[in-house]
Amino acid sequence: MRLSRGFTLVELIVVITLLGIISLVTVGFISSTMQGYADLTRRDQLSSAARVAVERMAREIRNALPNSIRVNAAGSCLEFIPALAASRYISVPLSASAASTTVSIVPFAVEPPQGRIAVYPIDTNTADEPARPATNNPIYDLDSWAIISSEMSAGNVLESASGAVNLQLSLAHAFPADSPAKRFFIVDEPVSFCVVGSDLYRFQGQSGSSYSFAVNQPDGAGLLANLTEPQAALLASDIVAPTGSAPFNYSSATLLRNAIVLFDLFVQDQQLTAADTTQESIRVQFEVQVRNVP
Repeated sequence: MRLSRGFTLVELIVVITLLGIISLVTVGFISSTMQGYADLTRRDQLSSAARVAVERMAREIRNALPNSIRVNAAGSCLEFIPALAASRYISVPLSASAASTTVSIVPFAVEPPQGRIAVYPIDTNTADEPARPATNNPIYDLDSWAIISSEMSAGNVLESASGAVNLQLSLAHAFPADSPAKRFFIVDEPVSFCVVGSDLYRFQGQSGSSYSFAVNQPDGAGLLANLTEPQAALLASDIVAPTGSAPFNYSSATLLRNAIVLFDLFVQDQQLTAADTTQESIRVQFEVQVRNVP
C-alpha cells in the first residue's frame, strides 16, 4: 500500500517566500532597466535637435565671408554673410569718381550663383567713414562706395577666348580698397542665428524685406516679429542660455590663430519644473574656426 505525500504548511510558506523574493528582484531589475532606457531616450531627444542645429550652424559659418561675423551685446544673436563663390578679378573700380557697373574678372568654369560682389572685406572703419561708430561692422554698410556692391545683373562670366570677362552690376559701384590677392567673393543676403525665449531660430535676409543688410545688427525678437517662413525657421526648442555665459561668443583672429565662434547652449525640457526629479540639463559647447583671409 503506497502512502500519498504532499507539501507541509512550512514548505509551502518557504516556497511562497522564495518566489516573492525572486519576483521582487526580477521586477526591480526590469523596472530599473526600463527606467534607464526611458532616461536615455529622453536625453537623446533633448540633445539630438540641438546637435543637428549646431552642426548646421557650424557648416554655414565655415562658409561665411571673412570678417563678416558679429554677435550682439547680449550674445543671443550671431550674424554673418554667406559666401556663395569666390574667384579672382583683373580690375575693379576703386575711386568714387570712377564708379562702374563692370568688374573685369577671371572667367568661371561653371556658372556661379547670383548675389553681390565683396572685395577685401576688412575693417576700414576709420579710413572710409570716420563718423561710423566703432562697434558697427563696415562690411554691412552698403552704399555706392562700400566693401559689398549692388546686386549682380545678367552677364556672361564663363570661359572666353580672351581669358577675361566682365561681370555686370545692377548699379554703379566703387570699392574702398584693392585686394592684394585680387580676390573677390560672391555673397548672399545676411543670415542670423538667434535664441529667442527657449527657441533657436535661423533668419534669412532677403533684399527688399524687413531683414537685409544693416549697419546695426538686428535683434532676434524683432526679426521673429517681422519675418515668417521661410525667412524665419525654427532650428531647435528647449534651449536655455547657460548661467553666466552667452549662447554665442566670437573671438577675433590673431596672428597665431583664426577667428573662433563658440556655441554654448543648455538643452532643458521646458515642460518640466526645476523640482521635477526627471528634469535634466544637457550643455552643448562647440567651437568653430572661421577663415579670415580676405
